[in-house]
Amino acid sequence: MKKQTFFLFFEYSKIIKFKIILLMSLYIKWNFIIIGSNSFINKNTIESIQDNNFKKLKDRYKLTPYFKILQEINIKSRLYNQKIEIYKRKKKIIHITVSINNNKNYKYIILVSMYSLLLNCYKDKTFVIYHILCTPDFNESSITIFKSLLNKFSQNVEMIFYNMGNLFKNRKNIRYSEAAYYRILTPIIIDSDRVIHLDGDTLVFSDLSEMYNLDFQNNYVLGIYDFISKGVDYLGLKSNIYINSGAILLNLKKMREDNKVLELLKLTDSNVTLKNVDQTAFNYLLYPKIGRLPSKYVVFNFEDKSDIIFYINCLRTKISLEEIEKALKNPTIIHHVICSPKPWSINSTYLKGASACTQRHNCSCKKYFDIWHSFANQTEYYEEISEFTGIKKLKNRF
Repeated sequence: MKKQTFFLFFEYSKIIKFKIILLMSLYIKWNFIIIGSNSFINKNTIESIQDNNFKKLKDRYKLTPYFKILQEINIKSRLYNQKIEIYKRKKKIIHITVSINNNKNYKYIILVSMYSLLLNCYKDKTFVIYHILCTPDFNESSITIFKSLLNKFSQNVEMIFYNMGNLFKNRKNIRYSEAAYYRILTPIIIDSDRVIHLDGDTLVFSDLSEMYNLDFQNNYVLGIYDFISKGVDYLGLKSNIYINSGAILLNLKKMREDNKVLELLKLTDSNVTLKNVDQTAFNYLLYPKIGRLPSKYVVFNFEDKSDIIFYINCLRTKISLEEIEKALKNPTIIHHVICSPKPWSINSTYLKGASACTQRHNCSCKKYFDIWHSFANQTEYYEEISEFTGIKKLKNRF
């Protein structure tokens, strides 16, 4: 009896063991199929997924004046990572916009700015969605350049390229391309409550989550004071605040609620001269609900104390010298608006430590030149960058 019981137990154990092995093999096979299918998702499928999302956005505005505008805009491309949804769920998402044309040099300048941001964001906490607003001539070969960032920072970034159509083709400014108008449309293009817009002449030195989540205090936009504090006086508005739009935090939710996009578009359609394009439009039409970003988040590339004092004296609403000096020691974003030429311009005098500014003879612009090239040097496209900067990649320089 004992032998029979033992035999039955032994046979039953073998059956259980077989079932466990079978289930494990099926589980492994199923996961392999899923991973394999994800690995072979083709580009067209990815873009159709994104197109469907954008179609939903268009449907939302079907009975509004914005529908015709959205009909002009299409998803040009999406740089996709198969694990992207997992990363999104685990991290805080921040939305960033950049506007770009097919200028053969500017795309590399944007690349360096984006590289600095991704290099300095919290790898385990922050996920960045870049919304790249492109002129119609921005082609696939140009988009390929940005894939290098996706490869290096895949756990922290997704990129969506928008073909902005010909919405502003007749509104070019002598100093600016039509791409300068694009950020006016971000409230209806981006399905988010807020967004940071960065120009290409910015460098980022720390994670932007804190800046991204600032309290708007009922303002439409937060930005830093600009030198031209009287920038909308010629339009009949004497404002005590005039912000630079090269690095701003936009309150998309409030702008949508108050139909500010429509007002901005009407202004660009009018015969009013917008000297600084969208910057003038924002400062004129969003007044008085315009807030200041503290210098710790964005600061210009001041060279010395005299630069800062000159800047403060230009402003109608003063800020402290100490605040700016402290920000320069540990900046979040540096915006290159002061030194001329800018760090990527061809100028061999930088290398000699000589003057790069036309205004004085001991400018220390070389410091910012070195910082910019230290980031550029880390990208996969420094050889191409060196073609228009005139500065070769030197291993011992940075």
